[in-house]
Amino acid sequence: MRKVVGVVVACALLAAGCGGVAELDSGDTQTVSLARQAVDEAVAKGSLSPAGEKQLTDLIALCREKPLSESDGKSMREILTSLAPQLKQADAAFSKKLERIARNGCD
Repeated sequence: MRKVVGVVVACALLAAGCGGVAELDSGDTQTVSLARQAVDEAVAKGSLSPAGEKQLTDLIALCREKPLSESDGKSMREILTSLAPQLKQADAAFSKKLERIARNGCD
């Protein structure tokens, strides 16, 4: 009987901890927007600026903090996956970093 109760309690705790999609606050939404802008600017200029690199690093941190969150219907991994190929010509190394992080689940 103890084992059954223990399993039921463990399942209930797991279910309570998995609340679905994490909500992005306005600062998080701005982080996503700034990262997208940084990629657009890098593509236009042909290289990623230090400020753009910081914005993408902030996006990676957000992905690690809230991996289940979504922006415009896309998960954080999908956002990284979509930005990586766009960045390839401007900064191949950072593009590979985004691909790796997206593939590994923001780890």
